[in-house]
Amino acid sequence: MTRLDKLWRAVEGPGAPPRLDSGRVKARVNAVLGAGPAERRIDMRKRFCFILAAAAALAIMGTAFAAAVDWNALSAHFQGDTSLGLAYLDSEVRSVRDQNYVFAVEGSAADESNVYLVVSVTAVSDEAKAFLFSDDFNSMDTFSAYATASDGGELWAMSLGYHELQSGLPHCRRFAVDIGLEHAISGGTVYVRCGYMEKGKRVEVPITPASSVTVKIAASGTGVLKLEAEPDPASAPLTIQEITLSPFTCQMKTACTSVNIYPNIRFRMTDGSIRTQSQMLSLNSGVHSLAWTRYISELQYQFHEIQDLNKISAVIVFDMEYPLNGSRPVPAEPDPALEPFTVTRLDPLEEGAGYSIPVRELTEKLGGTFRADGEQAVCTYRDVAVVLQAGSRTALVNDRAVELKQAPAMRDGVLAAPYEAFTDAWGISACVQREDGERINEREVQLIWHDWYIVP
Repeated sequence: MTRLDKLWRAVEGPGAPPRLDSGRVKARVNAVLGAGPAERRIDMRKRFCFILAAAAALAIMGTAFAAAVDWNALSAHFQGDTSLGLAYLDSEVRSVRDQNYVFAVEGSAADESNVYLVVSVTAVSDEAKAFLFSDDFNSMDTFSAYATASDGGELWAMSLGYHELQSGLPHCRRFAVDIGLEHAISGGTVYVRCGYMEKGKRVEVPITPASSVTVKIAASGTGVLKLEAEPDPASAPLTIQEITLSPFTCQMKTACTSVNIYPNIRFRMTDGSIRTQSQMLSLNSGVHSLAWTRYISELQYQFHEIQDLNKISAVIVFDMEYPLNGSRPVPAEPDPALEPFTVTRLDPLEEGAGYSIPVRELTEKLGGTFRADGEQAVCTYRDVAVVLQAGSRTALVNDRAVELKQAPAMRDGVLAAPYEAFTDAWGISACVQREDGERINEREVQLIWHDWYIVP
């Protein structure tokens, strides 16, 4: 058995191990070496051992390790099968270096308003190696970005978020970075930098956006609340002006007298099925501006999974279906089972944890089935079975083991669980709503917490 075979088994890779991708190894080593011969000669004797170690680690691990982590800018940001987005994936490695770090963009994908990257930061000095894994490394200044459109106009990032990925190399950290642009662009360049490097050190990433479809709506109706408990959504009509869909995102332009009211759209798929906003999207960012007594909002949502827009026939907004092909909207049949509702807020399962949720009440109000056997429960909704056991952090989701943040527990004869046990599995949104209570002093306000607010 080869070393690669052993490593493949160690990471529980499916089937036979893939072969070593020499092109990826070469690209990554070139990224570590830096951009040009002049820079590579700087202190090369001191750094050569580290570079050899990095290259050797890549050669030994090869694609076996790559299969166990997220190697590209699609799988690092999206769930499920990402092959639909391969046409938009730029896998070229681009990098800059200074005396302390090598900063590399290992891949990118974009639509007209969002850019998705995988980046790595590799320390090449003793001081940088110590700082790279310190608590102070993650801050507002860790990464920054701006863009230039194809017409030369400069656009700042409206939002920038990131989460860490596994690295597989010593003295190296990898991150998935998502950037929301100030305005839509048809092409251009994104400039990305690590804030701990010398001024002017940046990576230039060319953008070729995935195409999008815009549907004009200009209709008003009842939205949903997020965290805040006020106002009553029926008392503050929400106007949705337009919706733009790309394979990666859904963007909505809205207007409302309250900044706390959000859209709750649905999608008609070409097979006739309906999928909800909670099933399909997560909110990335929003920009709100006050115009007289109304808040004008531009909301950016990300699809959980990359979408083939040819498989979405229409968006359902309030009581109408708006076809993506631009044809006339038609009335949509209402479904009371998809309206928001509340369930009882229960005490935290552990000190410092958030409120827990009553398993049976949630399942039955959703219209699912609940079956209990002692302190074990089987809950089924949308053809997904979640099995919970009081005292165990391990849940089964369609027979697949999933680790929970806290173990479910019995509370006065009621099985309580962390809400995360259901949100991903069933495609629902859940939050405990709050409102401002009595002001304690000039800086503090006592919050009053309400029940769970569920959006199917």
